[in-house]
Amino acid sequence: MLNVFSKLRSFLLGQEIIEAERRRAVRIPCRIKVGMEGLGAPATVLNISVLGLRVEISGRLRKNTVLAIEGRDYPGLALSARVIWCQQRNNQWLAGMMFVGSNEEKNVSWVKTALDKLGAGQNRVKERRAHVRVPAEGIAYLANRAGDRLCEGQLRNLGLGGALFLSEVGIQAGTSVRLQSDVVGRPKLDEAGTVRSCRKDVRSQHFLVGLEFSDTGTEPVRKFLRQLGRH
Repeated sequence: MLNVFSKLRSFLLGQEIIEAERRRAVRIPCRIKVGMEGLGAPATVLNISVLGLRVEISGRLRKNTVLAIEGRDYPGLALSARVIWCQQRNNQWLAGMMFVGSNEEKNVSWVKTALDKLGAGQNRVKERRAHVRVPAEGIAYLANRAGDRLCEGQLRNLGLGGALFLSEVGIQAGTSVRLQSDVVGRPKLDEAGTVRSCRKDVRSQHFLVGLEFSDTGTEPVRKFLRQLGRH
């Protein structure tokens, strides 16, 4: 992974630059409870990357304010972040924040621990995709468009636009399928899509099937990703 932290030193905090960096950074959906300097109530991180985070809070934050953020459920030191934007939605406030500080501070912070657990620190998140793929596991099924199950396998990763499925049988690229999952304790999945790739994994002797969903970012997929982010 490119060391995006070091690049920040050569940029000003203009909005165009911030937006360009934000688009290049992988944002991982999650729900992480954090403590923020000056706030009496805990805040909830909704997504996080090596550059910054999006947080749900009970009150408004002033733009350009720098606040220390403490990860309550992840070991590591607190890390400061600058408020880039803040807006109200319903009864809550949402804020986008960019991390500040040296690389050394970031490497010993709770953020690094959280990113490692979510997959970013182990190259398990595919940064070249239009949508981040979050590591996943559990029994899943491929079915035809009518809903008849074709095979059982393992879900390997999941994103807003597709998934990687481990199957005992190969499935031809271009095949229309449905990805189904009804694991206890997780939201149910039944997503229509198309097989874009299928290759044999030498170690397991199974097939890795790449799927593209017909609709991007459906609510069931978002719920499933939020659930993954809690673990």
